[in-house]
Amino acid sequence: MTFVSQSQVAIVTGAGGQDGYFLTELLLSNGWTVHATSRQPSISGLESLPDNLGAKLRVHQIDLLKPQPMFDLISHVKPAEFYNLAGQSSVSKSFDDPLYTWQTNTESVVHLLECIRKNSPHTRFYQASSTDMFGRPPSDQAVFNEDSALNPQSPYASAKAAAHLLCHSYREVYGLRIASGILSNHESHRRPASFLSRKVVEHVRRLKELSSGQLANASPLAVGHLKVRRDWGFAPDYVEGMLRIMRQIETRGDVSGQAIEPDEGCNYRDYVLATGQTSAVWELIDRAFTIGGFALEWDLEGNDPAAWRANFQATKMSAVTVNPELLRTAEPLVIGVDPSRAQRELGWAPRHGLDVFLGDMFTMTPRRQVVEGIG
Repeated sequence: MTFVSQSQVAIVTGAGGQDGYFLTELLLSNGWTVHATSRQPSISGLESLPDNLGAKLRVHQIDLLKPQPMFDLISHVKPAEFYNLAGQSSVSKSFDDPLYTWQTNTESVVHLLECIRKNSPHTRFYQASSTDMFGRPPSDQAVFNEDSALNPQSPYASAKAAAHLLCHSYREVYGLRIASGILSNHESHRRPASFLSRKVVEHVRRLKELSSGQLANASPLAVGHLKVRRDWGFAPDYVEGMLRIMRQIETRGDVSGQAIEPDEGCNYRDYVLATGQTSAVWELIDRAFTIGGFALEWDLEGNDPAAWRANFQATKMSAVTVNPELLRTAEPLVIGVDPSRAQRELGWAPRHGLDVFLGDMFTMTPRRQVVEGIG
C-alpha cells in the first residue's frame, strides 16, 4: 500500500530502535523526506539502509530529556507527520529505573505535544502506546480492545498509560490530529538483546555452534514465567499498521468506499494492533529450539513457576530453567487482544504465527550494536 501526502516530510523519534528503523525505511521507500532522531545516531543502524534511500534521510542526534533541539527541529521543519517511537522500551528495566522510564515515556511526550500545539498545529502526531497498559485482566479469559480500561502493572506500562491519556486529552481539548497505536508484542531480527525473543534466538544460535561434548556442558537458558501468554507478531507488519493509523482519515475512506471524513482532530481514533492469537513463553521457546534442531521435553507441572523446566529430548540434559529473580507477582498472566477494529476499518492484515518472526530472526544476521533506551 502506497501513501501520499501534500507535504511528504516526517519526523521519526527513536529511529535507532526496531520500529524506528523499519518505519524510516518504509517512509523513504514511499518518497518521503524523513528527519530521523536518535540519541546515538552513530549506532542507530540507519547507515545500513539501502543507498538509494539515503538522499531524503536527515539524521539528528537528539536526547528527548534535553528537548530544545527537538523544539527547534519541529519549528523549522513543521512536518506533515510526527511519529513518536522514542522511550524506554523494556518492561524489566522499568522496574530498575522507574524515574527514567517516566521521564522518557511520559514527560517527553507532553513537551512534544506542547511544541506541536504552539508551532506546528497542522502536524499529525502518532504516539506509540502498548497493550501492556491493559495490565491484569479481571479473568484469564479477558480480551482487550480500544475501549478497555487501563490497569498498568509496571512502571513501563504506567508511563505508557499516562502518555496515552495525555494524547487523548490533547486531541479532545485542542483538536490536534493525534492517534495512538496500542501495539502488542512484535519482533524481528532488529530486536535488542534484552528482549525475550532475541535472548532465546541468540541462545539457540550459540548452542548450534557447539560440539556434542560442549553441548553437554552448556548452561541452560534461564527465563522468567513460562506460562505467561502474549500476542506476538512481526514488526514490519505493525509498522505498516502505524502508517494506516496515522493516515486513518484517507484509509477509512478507501477501505469503506464512503466519503472521506473531514481531517480534524475529532475524527481521529486510537487503534489496537495485534494478531488476535496468544502463545505462552514456553511455546515460543519450544518453537525456537525446534527451528534450531533441538527437541525439548517440558515439565510444567505444579503451582511453583520456579520449578518448571525443559530438558533436551536426546540427552535429558537441562535446556531451560526459570530464574526466580525474573518472576514478578504483578505480571499479567495473559494479555489477549482484539484487533478487529483495525482490520475492519483500516484493512490491516498482519501475518500470524511464531514462525514468521522467528524465521526472520534466525535467517537475518543480527545487529552487532542495538540502540536501547530512548533511541
